[in-house]
Amino acid sequence: MEFKLYRCAHCGNVIFKVVDKGVPVMCCGQKMEEFVPNTTDGAMEKHVPAVEKTAHGSGYSVSVKVGSVEHPMLPEHYISMIAAVDGDTVTMKFPKPGEKPELKTFCRSEKVEAYEICNLHGFWKGEG
Repeated sequence: MEFKLYRCAHCGNVIFKVVDKGVPVMCCGQKMEEFVPNTTDGAMEKHVPAVEKTAHGSGYSVSVKVGSVEHPMLPEHYISMIAAVDGDTVTMKFPKPGEKPELKTFCRSEKVEAYEICNLHGFWKGEG
């Protein structure tokens, strides 16, 4: 599964398109743009999602943490979405300020893609 988000350049709305029939998604009277994730960070410890896996039965217990140093979760600076993509399965979490920026799930594949959105610094991707 290809995990793509789209963002409105006018208001900042972000959507996940579940089915793509080739028709552009509109918001505020204009076409939404693909929201392309960053994969490297000058301060790597802050934004690139870190994936930790532990073999468990027929798959893996997975923990996605935002950065190797925990990202702040303040009302003015926080992680608004964390996602883990395992083949055709997507698990998403929408943490609130004050909560831990971490997603725990179970995956069957060895390769897991992880994504997160920081309200100030954008969209980020990591793998594990």
